[in-house]
Amino acid sequence: MPDTPTPHALDRDRRLLIAARWFRSIAQGVLAADFALYLRASAWDAARIGAVLAGGLAFAVVLTLLAAASDRWGRKPFLLGYELLYVLSCAAASLHPSGAVLSLAAIAGAFGRGANGSAGPFGSIEQAWLTQGLGRGERLARLLSLNTSFGFAGMAIGAALGALPALGHAAPPRAADYTLIFPLALTFALACLACVALARDRHALEREALEPERERDTRRGENRNLRNLGLVNLLQGAGIGLSGPLVSYWFARRFGLGPAQIAPLMAGGFVAAALSAPLGARLTSRLGLMGAIVPLRVAALVALVLMPLAPGPAWAMAAYLLHKTLNRSTNGLRAAVTARLVRNHRRGFAGAVTSIARQAPRSLGPLVAGMLMDSGWLAAPFLLGASLQAAYLYLYQSRFRASAAGEPAPYRMGRKPEST
Repeated sequence: MPDTPTPHALDRDRRLLIAARWFRSIAQGVLAADFALYLRASAWDAARIGAVLAGGLAFAVVLTLLAAASDRWGRKPFLLGYELLYVLSCAAASLHPSGAVLSLAAIAGAFGRGANGSAGPFGSIEQAWLTQGLGRGERLARLLSLNTSFGFAGMAIGAALGALPALGHAAPPRAADYTLIFPLALTFALACLACVALARDRHALEREALEPERERDTRRGENRNLRNLGLVNLLQGAGIGLSGPLVSYWFARRFGLGPAQIAPLMAGGFVAAALSAPLGARLTSRLGLMGAIVPLRVAALVALVLMPLAPGPAWAMAAYLLHKTLNRSTNGLRAAVTARLVRNHRRGFAGAVTSIARQAPRSLGPLVAGMLMDSGWLAAPFLLGASLQAAYLYLYQSRFRASAAGEPAPYRMGRKPEST
């Protein structure tokens, strides 16, 4: 099997996009580790914290609606717009971290998101831009896994920087000690914006011209697959929303941990995920995409169930690390499955459909989880989230095993297409 591509083997534009993902992930990692802890130190309760996180996720759904338009107007304007919005949000929180300004900035910038290593509301545009000119071959999965790996590495660095508010403090950090996280995130967000601005968009070269009848049949098959994937992703989004955004708050509430312990824990999870993502791509050469995804996700679900039941912080941390490592190692592989459902010039639309289906229920998760935790049911969000993700995995593998193997959509409808 050919080696996993490295940035040096890629063209200039793909190197810039991977660098943008890395810088963006560092900024996200800082806030994923510390934002909920900062609000808790500011005397916010779990329900209020969850409402702000839910607002950010809901606003991200609105932004993701724009991703489909990138198939028509190109990838670069939309990704630039999102990065600029994130920069402005970080700048507002840095200059005036009052309750109202902070809430608006957090919703616009989706502060605290990315605990699962996701790129953001325009992640689908980033992936469509990154894979310009690539078909459904094996290189697609390797490239997306490489991009995911660099994202996890950036999240690890950002999460590690999240320990800075605790340095030099014997007692738990005060709210004022956390304010450095916003200018820190802003610095890396600006670097991400510069990389996106320098990358070239070759959107005009993507479109595949087909005869009208073949175009109609092909598009019908693609749309049916995307509808099915969107329905399945509703379950995944609901599960992630319950079990992900408030995990740092849960460790603080359940075991009394602070950023000095939580930030390295999250950083370790992202380091392990960065190392495991290329290994997941290598497994596809022996097991196929779905053959690699399913066992990794099943093991991750077992670890998620064990985490809230752990008797002490060490066991909970171990379960958390195992869950996140195994779960995240499939991110690039699942992105490759989605990309195989459509032709190159429709990947922005495909990513928007799947992202919206995932993010819409996910936006309610932090609010529900916060209310459950305030009621003393600390394990409930994770157990409910695991149940929903188990249902997602069963439906996902049963409906898209053929797509993961590279079988074109029209063939699954009973019409074998001509080669293009």
